[in-house]
Amino acid sequence: MGFRMAHSTFTQQMTFQVHDTEGHAYSVLMRVDEKAAQGTLMITGSAAGETQQYELTQLQKSRNGKTLGFKASGATVTMTIEDAHTPPCLHLVVRIFVPVVDTTYTLTQAEQERLMAWINTLSLRVLS
Repeated sequence: MGFRMAHSTFTQQMTFQVHDTEGHAYSVLMRVDEKAAQGTLMITGSAAGETQQYELTQLQKSRNGKTLGFKASGATVTMTIEDAHTPPCLHLVVRIFVPVVDTTYTLTQAEQERLMAWINTLSLRVLS
C-alpha cells in the first residue's frame, strides 16, 4: 500500500512600508519559499505606483532576525534592520564584487517589530 503525503506549501509572505530619505513611501511585499530558500521581492512606489520585482535565491537569515541575505539578478544583497535609530532603519546593500547600492530606508517601530518577528519565523539557513 502506497503512502502519499498531502501537498503543503512552505511559502510565507510579509508586506510592510518604508520611506526613503526624501520621505517617499514604498510598499514592500516579500514572498519566501522556505523549502527552496528563494522568493520574490516586490517594491511599489507611492508616487508613480510602478512596481519593481526581483527574484530572490539563496535566502538566509541572521539568528537575531535583523538580517536577510540573498542573491538577486547576480548580485549579493543584505537587508539589515538597524533598530538603534529612531525611527528604525532598513539598510540595503547590493554588491556585485563591490557595493553598487548602499541605501537606508526608515520604517515605523511597529513595522520593524513585525518584520523582525516574521524573519525569526522563517525556516531558512542561518547566515555565517
